[in-house]
Amino acid sequence: MKRKPKYFYRIFLPFVVVGVLAVILFNGFAYFFTKDSLEEKITLEKQENIVQTMNTLEQKLQAVDYTFNSYVYDPSFDRIIQQPLAASHFDIYQRVDKRLNYISTFGPNQTTAELISFDGNWTINQAGLKQLTDAQQNQLYQDYMKLPNASTWLKKANEPHEIQLVKKVPLHKAEKSGALVIHIPLGSLTDLIYKEDESSPIFIYNQDGQLVYGSVNEKEAGIRTQDISPLIKADHSQIGIVNAEADEKAYKLAYSKSMYNGWVYVTKIDEAEFMAAMKPTVIGTVMMSALMLGLTIMIAYLSSDYFSRPIRELQTLMPKTKGGRYRDEFELIGTSIRNVLHQNQSLENMVTSQLEQLKTLFTINLLHGRKTETEIQEELEKFGYPLQWAHLYVLVLQIDHLDSKKYTSKEKDVLMFGVSQVVSEEIKETERLATAMIDSKTQAAIFISYEEDESKSAAVVQAHVETIQRTVKELFNVSISIGISRPFHQLSESEQALDQGINSLKYRLKVGKEAIVFHGKMFEPPEIKTSYFPKLLENRLFDSIKVGESEKAKEELDLLLADLFKRNRGAYELEIHMMRFINDVIELMQLLGMDSLMVKDQKTLYKAVFEMETAEEIELFIKEKVIYPMIQLMEERESSQYKSISERIIHVIQQEYDTKLTLEAVATKLHYNPNYLSEIFKKEFGQSFSDYLSNYRYTMAKAWLKETDMPVKEIAERLQYNNSQNFIRFFRKMEGITPGKYREQNRFGQLSSNNE
Repeated sequence: MKRKPKYFYRIFLPFVVVGVLAVILFNGFAYFFTKDSLEEKITLEKQENIVQTMNTLEQKLQAVDYTFNSYVYDPSFDRIIQQPLAASHFDIYQRVDKRLNYISTFGPNQTTAELISFDGNWTINQAGLKQLTDAQQNQLYQDYMKLPNASTWLKKANEPHEIQLVKKVPLHKAEKSGALVIHIPLGSLTDLIYKEDESSPIFIYNQDGQLVYGSVNEKEAGIRTQDISPLIKADHSQIGIVNAEADEKAYKLAYSKSMYNGWVYVTKIDEAEFMAAMKPTVIGTVMMSALMLGLTIMIAYLSSDYFSRPIRELQTLMPKTKGGRYRDEFELIGTSIRNVLHQNQSLENMVTSQLEQLKTLFTINLLHGRKTETEIQEELEKFGYPLQWAHLYVLVLQIDHLDSKKYTSKEKDVLMFGVSQVVSEEIKETERLATAMIDSKTQAAIFISYEEDESKSAAVVQAHVETIQRTVKELFNVSISIGISRPFHQLSESEQALDQGINSLKYRLKVGKEAIVFHGKMFEPPEIKTSYFPKLLENRLFDSIKVGESEKAKEELDLLLADLFKRNRGAYELEIHMMRFINDVIELMQLLGMDSLMVKDQKTLYKAVFEMETAEEIELFIKEKVIYPMIQLMEERESSQYKSISERIIHVIQQEYDTKLTLEAVATKLHYNPNYLSEIFKKEFGQSFSDYLSNYRYTMAKAWLKETDMPVKEIAERLQYNNSQNFIRFFRKMEGITPGKYREQNRFGQLSSNNE
């Protein structure tokens, strides 16, 4: 394959870059638009699913409830519920049992009904007619007749596998004789609940926030109680979507609140569902991107080949020249043209072809003071420049910041050339001399103003430089700053004006990037007598670093730098105080034994700051290279020391929790001041020593209650309580129940688990 010229790649690469960016932007927009649309669709489906579930389940529950009511208001019901029944009343029992079975058919599968008479001392359920003992009657009375409402949906702790509808009867009388109870197994609700798939668990909570039904375990589903509690409140909306977060993972909850019994129906919407739905879109986007990139590269190749063809043809027409290799085709063509002109044209024609270079050379000589007044007049006439003007200005332009890792030296030269071209195009030839490079990052132009009024003349300059800044930003996406000298009248003063323009750019330390600085109006010389240095803020910063308080130290550093840039009025004054601050920091590093953090050559550190041209660069350098490493090292020192002491305190607590242990006793044992230990312990664990000791004893008490037969009184004594009542009050405050009840519940749970 024939080797392509360099000019081909100069066309091909921008084509490819623009094409790739277009593909990324287009497909990225399509991806995020589709993602949002799918999330909205899935969320709406989940919300409709939970509403459908609520309506289906409540239809059954309401049917049972209404059938209950029709039976309770039957005239014969009052007589039955108040009279005693025995085996001889078989006909009455048969009618009641038949009616209860009829009511059960309106509920979900395996629903059963039970009628309890406290006046007659009997109960009728699936097992038949049964006389109640005093203990059974008291237990049932406590379970049902103490409920606050005449009709209640109930889930009892000792019967976790069913829900009950309890009606205290007669409903129309204030004094109740019995209770009518419907038992609905939770397993039967599963058949009624509409589930789109297994990834959509459904949970039902009653008015007290108690879990009535869950298709999976709450912890497995990752639902937290604090996310459900707000939905129970009466002022919350009846249906909606709420955002939640667990284990630093965000998710959504779709819910619907029942108007019938106040239950809240909830389903979780995981990010995994969105990602699964997005998988086809992602695959399609990748394939489309690959196809579009292939087409882009092919079109770029063909277009570049077409546009570079004239250069190749021109190259074949050039006579072969002696000499070495050339950087590119343009250099070869330029060399060939110059050779042809040298051979075929007169010296005058060759000078004409290089007129712009000569104009640039003339500007450079003016800016370096190499021309006399006579020479200046002669060359002004030769180049056709104006001979009369009102004011002159030197405009000094610099690119604010170019990352050396992103731009090569050649690319920087191209950018500088581009800026020069913008100046040439935005300012008419009659209002300027040719733009000249001063050094690798600075170029200057002499502006000619015809306005006699100095303020109007400055306004014209301002308008031109703003246009130049804006155009450079649009074309090259880089910002430039422009320093403007004082107005002068003779071109022989250009050298002094150049110095003024360069000095003006130092004011960027105050005003930031994209600065336009008039030397006469904005550049202030330093006033050492009224200079300001924030020594108090510096001392506060150093104190925070010394004690390892990282967050406070960072806040103090931000305050100090902001105050330093704000209060110092001149660029020179700011540089002096910045060097003073760095010198103080180096002294602090040496004092703290942090020589390893210092730059090997301190002159390099000072030079690096001096060469920075904006406040943002200086601030970032000081934070990332100097202060933050110091803060991190001190924090590691303090953290290591605190952790060692805290672990020793925990060890003492775990070994001596059943003694009269105090912080003072621990301090004596470890040979530290009690106040110092208290501060370290609270900083490390977020709670006081006494709170940690109480919580540890509480944990041990629960373990003894579950695993041993030790009496409550003995547990209280071992845990250093003055009497058992104090221990019982503390335990009830923490757990919500007494120690005895806690032991009973946990042993019952263990027994049930073993039986299963």
